[in-house]
Amino acid sequence: FLVMSSPSLFISWVGLELNTLAFLPILLSKKNKLTSESSIKYFLTQTLASVIVIVGGLILLVLQTELSMTVILFGLAIKLGAAPFHSWLVTVAESLAWAPLFVLLTVQKLNPLFMIWSFSQINSNFFLLIVFSSLVVGSLMGLAQTSTRALITFSSISHVGWFLTGMAFSLETGLLYFLIYSVVLLAPVLLLESTNVSHINQLSLIPVKLQNQCILFFSLLSLGGLPPFLGFLPKWVI
Repeated sequence: FLVMSSPSLFISWVGLELNTLAFLPILLSKKNKLTSESSIKYFLTQTLASVIVIVGGLILLVLQTELSMTVILFGLAIKLGAAPFHSWLVTVAESLAWAPLFVLLTVQKLNPLFMIWSFSQINSNFFLLIVFSSLVVGSLMGLAQTSTRALITFSSISHVGWFLTGMAFSLETGLLYFLIYSVVLLAPVLLLESTNVSHINQLSLIPVKLQNQCILFFSLLSLGGLPPFLGFLPKWVI
């Protein structure tokens, strides 16, 4: 709410920092060496991105050039996990439980999206580079994955390209896409958590209830944005 309602870059930055600090205990909810490592990676990456955003703000204060907007966008793209700054997101996602992963791929993207819309240059060349690379990297890198967490993460990177495209038209379009994406992502995440499936080759081991397999099949098609499923609607709007 602090980020959403703030007209000031500095107050929005404070909101980003509070959000990062609040998310770290959720990352550490599952105690093992992997989560400790991933939480440190998450913290360092977010800190680096925050420093870049503040540097952009200072440049804006002193020079008021287009460079400052590009620097701010660069920092926020790292926070979003948009390609080509996505590698931290994949390594962090691999060691998370499903619930924190869902939060990381949905709620945690809201603040950077609001700030990109408020404080950076939408439709600049750098913005378009981030959009295209997110769409391409998310789609192609997902083909090489066997881990379901990595697959969902690369799918999310691809969807970030769509969020940003929606934001380029209007804030409402971007948020509509975001909300529908969150709803559509919830179904496969809950199913994969309940069946404890971590790799693609375990999908055949899902208890042979036709209902389970149909729900998973339909929810994945919806996540891919195929008509007539719900995931197609926001793509059609854009």
